[in-house]
Amino acid sequence: MDMKVMNKITYGLYVLTARCGNQFNGCIINTLAQVTTSPNRVSVTVNKGNFTEYMIRTSGRFNVSMIDESADFSLFTHFGFQSGRWGNKFYDYALKKAENGLPIIEKGVCAYISCEVVQTVDLGTHTMFIADVADGEVISDKAPMTYAYYHANVKPKPAAASGGSTGERWVCNICGYIYEGHLPDDFVCPLCKHGAADFTRMDGGAEEKPSDAASADDADEKWVCEVCGYVYEGALPEDYVCPVCGVGADQFKRLG
Repeated sequence: MDMKVMNKITYGLYVLTARCGNQFNGCIINTLAQVTTSPNRVSVTVNKGNFTEYMIRTSGRFNVSMIDESADFSLFTHFGFQSGRWGNKFYDYALKKAENGLPIIEKGVCAYISCEVVQTVDLGTHTMFIADVADGEVISDKAPMTYAYYHANVKPKPAAASGGSTGERWVCNICGYIYEGHLPDDFVCPLCKHGAADFTRMDGGAEEKPSDAASADDADEKWVCEVCGYVYEGALPEDYVCPVCGVGADQFKRLG
């Protein structure tokens, strides 16, 4: 099957927020869907590695802020390229609470809904939460952002190396950013701020870049996170934690 067919499915983009105790968190999702009108019920599907998934599973409540076409890329980097397990995403972010006490996003969104979970479905790597819509508000009449609009108008285009392209293409294993040209040793991804060691060459050429490996023998090792797809190069420490989804070394599988 041509897997590109899956790219033809359309999605909206949303900030999913939750609360556990006194801690708030949020992440970017594209999986919101209305499942029934009476009762007014929706579903969201969340990767189990996301801290927000744990919060919803624990509390049974969540809010969804609907991103509109006025949102800039900073909204996606803030809620999509860092984990709430290691820091408070709302520490330096303007916080507004809905009636249920959970955070909602005001800038770059056109509406929000507040939801109460009525059913949880285990999908292996993900959890589907089916929930009743308890409240909601239309914030503006701006058009909701689709996944296609995001890629065409919001996500930065691939960067080209100065002095002309060498034909090389590198992809960031963390966020998917693409760099064209010879990758400098000190390159830092402009989206997720990871270094050159977290890039993989796409064009089939030999990779010559910094490695997390401790020795020449370890340099050939590559490990992939079976939860989120993050790739680690070098000997995998027993206490390693995935920087993307937060799972441990036992969730990694060696490649090759």
